[in-house]
Amino acid sequence: MLALAFVLACKGDRPADAPTRTALSVQTPRGPDNLVLRIAQKGGTARVYAYPRLDTIVWSAPSAPAPARILGFDDEAGEIAYVDGRGLPARLDFRQGGATTLTKAKLTSLVSNDGSAIYAIAADGAVQRFAESGTWKWKPPLTPRALFPQPDGSLLVLAERKEGSVVWRLRPPSTDVVDSAVLPRVDRALRTQVGDRLYLGAEKELTGLRTRTMERTQSIRMDEPIELLAATPSGDRVFVVIKGDSAIHVVDRYQEKETGAIELRRHVGELRMDPLGRYLLARPEGVDSAIVIALATNHIVGAVATGWRADLPFVAPDGGIAVAQGPDVYVVDGESLRPRTRVRGGAADFWYPFRWTGFRPRAAALDQPVEFAGVPDTARVAGDTAARPDSAAPPVVARDTTHRAAPGWTVSFAALLVADRARELASQIHVGDQTARVITASRDGSTIYRVVLGPYATREEAERVGRESRNSYWVYEGGP
Repeated sequence: MLALAFVLACKGDRPADAPTRTALSVQTPRGPDNLVLRIAQKGGTARVYAYPRLDTIVWSAPSAPAPARILGFDDEAGEIAYVDGRGLPARLDFRQGGATTLTKAKLTSLVSNDGSAIYAIAADGAVQRFAESGTWKWKPPLTPRALFPQPDGSLLVLAERKEGSVVWRLRPPSTDVVDSAVLPRVDRALRTQVGDRLYLGAEKELTGLRTRTMERTQSIRMDEPIELLAATPSGDRVFVVIKGDSAIHVVDRYQEKETGAIELRRHVGELRMDPLGRYLLARPEGVDSAIVIALATNHIVGAVATGWRADLPFVAPDGGIAVAQGPDVYVVDGESLRPRTRVRGGAADFWYPFRWTGFRPRAAALDQPVEFAGVPDTARVAGDTAARPDSAAPPVVARDTTHRAAPGWTVSFAALLVADRARELASQIHVGDQTARVITASRDGSTIYRVVLGPYATREEAERVGRESRNSYWVYEGGP
């Protein structure tokens, strides 16, 4: 039996009189703040806590529908899109301070790429989109089975035919099909986090679909039917569980073949990927635990006792892993699996970790008249720099020069097999006075050309650079 029990005493996590909103400290570092949303599983008050200080409430709203599944977080609008306990789409608005249900119509296959636009399949087989601009609807010629919204605003629709499956590509609000791909009958489908590849399992075959060109990749034959799929955020590796097998098979995206396997000695019933690609969590069948796999080396860290729900376990931005044990929630260290924090009664809530700057104190200068040239900097309202994520840190916050000497954090934009394509992409990525560069790495005898920026002293700085590049990216710890 794979399990790990632990006992850690700490005081309760809920203050008696929680404020509606508490500004984060002016000493908050640059970059988005680590936060956790918690809503009672039966619905009710929604609270946002500062992570890892899970006894600090920074925002609350009196009433929110019971959550069942998070669809995405729109950091520009300050809204979380989710599916409530009745299967209806809902939004929680941090700026307006309330939750709303978008429709009471019966919908299935609710998805969102970034929490902004929500897509679903209606009872009549029509595809619907709910967005700030209004509702969009399209009735496909065949009944749709699954939807895959893309980062560029397009939409992939999977439907079944007599001879197999078909994937259409549209660009809402247009209802014209701009491209399509015909495939064998699909049993499993997985979209990579960066959105440039769709992986499809058809019986014993795994096939990739390049979402921009709708071209199929080489099919990979497995020994038994495919049951589970998971991919790293960049999509460079796909993890496959097949029927009756106790291993997780590793498929390399660039070589388009299986390159290894992680033996677990028990069949896996569920896979869950760390959004930052550091860990893969696997639930062995018949056991209330999670096997933690470090993806940098594909080695098994160990197992930790936890119930499996839509929200828990999850990997937090700092590498902690939140697990449910009885009525409580623990946060354990991802490398040692030792407990860091115990939240008494936390399992009664639905949890969602996210990162945002919107709960910081509002800069007073934002509410002042526009400043024109010639006005000295001393005329600005005191405290402005503490509230702006892109401003210099206040003097009371000293930088750790010893941390600067560490390898830091690297922003990676792509890993390609063709040097010319990598150099062309790198020349197009500029952040400030920096231009991306190409570095080479060897994997199983092949040369990989990686497009990167960095390293940077902190993850927050690397994340900022990635966002400002306006390209798909992922951040990892260490030098290029």
